[in-house]
Amino acid sequence: MAATLVFVAALAGCGGNDAPAAAGTFDPDLPEELRCDIATNACQNLVYDSVAAMLGASEFERPSIRTISVDQHADEVRNGLDLDELTGEDAETRGLRALGFIPPASESVAATQAEYFITQIAAYYSRGSRTITVVDRDYDNVDAQVLLAHELIHAIQDNQFELNAVTSGVNTEDGVMGVRGVIEGDAVYSSFAWAYDKLEYGPDEVDWDEIHARSTERARDRAADPDVALIDSASSFPYSYGFAFMTKATQAGGLPGRAAQFDSPPATALEVMLGFEAELPMLDFPAAAPEAPVGDHALEYENRFGAWYVYGLLRRGGMSDYAAWLAALSARGDNVAIYDDGTEVVAVWRVRFDHPLTASILRDGVNDEPDELTREAVLADNEVFVFAAEAEDTLLAWAGQSPSLWTASIVSKDAPRWGGAVSVGNCWQSRQFSLPRP
Repeated sequence: MAATLVFVAALAGCGGNDAPAAAGTFDPDLPEELRCDIATNACQNLVYDSVAAMLGASEFERPSIRTISVDQHADEVRNGLDLDELTGEDAETRGLRALGFIPPASESVAATQAEYFITQIAAYYSRGSRTITVVDRDYDNVDAQVLLAHELIHAIQDNQFELNAVTSGVNTEDGVMGVRGVIEGDAVYSSFAWAYDKLEYGPDEVDWDEIHARSTERARDRAADPDVALIDSASSFPYSYGFAFMTKATQAGGLPGRAAQFDSPPATALEVMLGFEAELPMLDFPAAAPEAPVGDHALEYENRFGAWYVYGLLRRGGMSDYAAWLAALSARGDNVAIYDDGTEVVAVWRVRFDHPLTASILRDGVNDEPDELTREAVLADNEVFVFAAEAEDTLLAWAGQSPSLWTASIVSKDAPRWGGAVSVGNCWQSRQFSLPRP
């Protein structure tokens, strides 16, 4: 029989709503691990020993833990910024703004990332120093201890699997989202499973499917919200879809099944969206971006953003959840190329689908959008080219070129300049966090 646990509201998993999650009221007879002061050494040792034993990691030492104020956290983030990256005049920012991946009013990609880290993060694990930082946001019992457990699990992951090796060679936004689905998904599931065990819930008393349904629904609502940067929705993606993925993987295979995902993590967000043990389609990424077919533009930036961005862009344009999800799961590979001629920036998002019919969903969704962005989508068999520019005449010149030019003029490159992660993520937990109703 589970310990008495009374919630004042149905609580969300991490990375959910913008408003703080409702506080939980708990029985005073909670186990010590779920009511101790996480700022004390005794509590940190107690929680670590318990979590490490569950994950077969008792041989590893507990990492150092510090607690800082909200203001200290904000100052540290701001002091680490490069002022040259905050102007918003770089090609990456201007191109992603034109595509709609960051808000039109955003200062820069770096500023958007920093704002998210300052306002949304409750705690994080630093791989370089192997330390945990907790931002003091006055957490309630159980939530505080599960928050600490989440970060301790990241330290355990690092000891067990070497996180830098797990993420080695992951150099695109899409690839980072796939790998983070394992890293963050495991930390969410393992910390929740640990807490439910301490609360004496039996395996059949936790409705994981319902918890996942609520979590992924919030993630989809966030992706559809035009007031949330699309890259911010991608930041919280692993805490919902990665959570569901790693729950299934660990419950199916135990600790060896969990380890297998770190040994061979998903390469794309699509694999995480489809779910554990889903039949994976054959991916088909477009080759490196071509030379600019118009004017004197030079290629400045390349990246792959993947299926989650297809879904979010369509939802923000007013498309139904069903149609947007269908299109996203039908995507097979993409390439974003941003060009700059010193005056104007043009972005081209090339997305391949499994069939021309599903490709047309993205084309129609972009072209039917009633927004102020200067974009146009062109269909070429099973591919869509989304052109985004800062001026209407430039857009028309680029979109009017034959799609065959984008294959005929491929530039041979030994090492494409992939843009790496754009969404924020490095072993952290959102402040919009509470242990869900089981």
